[in-house]
Amino acid sequence: MKQLIEYIVSNIVNHPESVSVTEEVAEDNSITKYLIEVNPEDVGRVIGEQGKVIKAIRQIVRIAAIQKGTRAILDLKEDGKVYQESAESEDDVPEEKTEEKVEEKVEEKVEDKE
Repeated sequence: MKQLIEYIVSNIVNHPESVSVTEEVAEDNSITKYLIEVNPEDVGRVIGEQGKVIKAIRQIVRIAAIQKGTRAILDLKEDGKVYQESAESEDDVPEEKTEEKVEEKVEEKVEDKE
């Protein structure tokens, strides 16, 4: 998995020699955390517009982990700061909350038309 992440990220950035991936395994071996470090000039390329690139990389890592029967978390480190995946991603939001948001938007549109 580590090699997969290094391969993907090194082909995106302008300074592939500075790509570093650190792997941390949880005590119970259920979750593996990967931390990507790149040249400061390349952080924007890894994050992408509105975070689309890092989300895509995280999705690939998640799929590869599922195929192995494990869980994986991917974070990006820049100047000592770690950019973690937000807990409020669409995959993590309970179905009830999503339905409530849709209902609220429908009610707002109906009120606007009246």
